[in-house]
Amino acid sequence: MTLFIFSFAAAILASSVCFFLFRKLSPALIVLAYEKIGYPPPGSQLKNEWISPKKFEETLLWLRTHGFSPIAPGTLHKRTKLPKKPVLFAFMGGYQSFIKEIFPLLLKYKTPAVLFIPPDLIGTYNAWQEPTQESWQNLLTQEEVKSLQRSGLIHFGALSLRGEDLTLLSKENASYLVQESFFRLQSQLNLTPEAFAFWPAKKFDIKTAAEVLPNGFDLPVITPQIGLNAYHKQMDFLNVLQPAKNPWAARYTLWKHR
Repeated sequence: MTLFIFSFAAAILASSVCFFLFRKLSPALIVLAYEKIGYPPPGSQLKNEWISPKKFEETLLWLRTHGFSPIAPGTLHKRTKLPKKPVLFAFMGGYQSFIKEIFPLLLKYKTPAVLFIPPDLIGTYNAWQEPTQESWQNLLTQEEVKSLQRSGLIHFGALSLRGEDLTLLSKENASYLVQESFFRLQSQLNLTPEAFAFWPAKKFDIKTAAEVLPNGFDLPVITPQIGLNAYHKQMDFLNVLQPAKNPWAARYTLWKHR
C-alpha cells in the first residue's frame, strides 16, 4: 500500500511538472532586444552582447513558422489592436553591423524592427563602452541611417545623447538628455522617434524612469528588465528577452508562446 501511494504521488508530481513545462502560456507581447551582430573580437570580455546573423535568421524563421507577427513600436503608441502573437525586434546602439548583417535579413523576410541610436555618436563609435573590455565598434553614419529610414521597415527610437547610463545621473541631467535626444533626432536627422530605451541601465527602476521622462511622454519605453509584457493596450514600460545573453531562457519562453 505504501509503495502504491508513493507511486501515485510520484505520478501526480510528474504530471504536474510536465503540465507546467509544456503548457502554452497566455498571449503576451515579446520584445527581443539585441546589441552587437556578428562575432566578438579576440579577447572580448563582452561576448554575451553578440549574436551571429545565422542565429538571428534561425529565430526569424522559427517565429515565422509558428505564426508570430513582428510589429513596429508605433503599433503600441497608437493603441491599436495587437495581432495574436506580437513580437517587437529592438536593436540597441546603432552599430554598423546592423546594416551589413541584419538589415538584409529583415528585408528578405519583410520584418519591421526598431533601431535605438544615440544622436551625438552617429558616424563615430560606441564611446559609452570601456575599450579595455572590448575594442570599440563603428556606428551607423547619417547616410546609412537615412537609407534605413527610406526602406520603411526600420523604425527609430532614442537612446541618451552619447549612450550614457541615465540611471547613474541626477534626475535633472537624465531628463535633459532624454528631451535633447528626441530633439536632435528630429532636428538633425529628420527622424520621428517612436520609442525610448533606458540602455544600458545598471540601476533601473520604473518609478525613477517615470520621473525622468518629460511631462506628457506617451511612447513605449524599452527597459533592461527581463520578462514578458501583458497582452493589453496600455504597454508603456516594456520588459525584454535577450537572446544573446540568455539564449536558453529566450528560446524556452518563445516556445511556451508558440
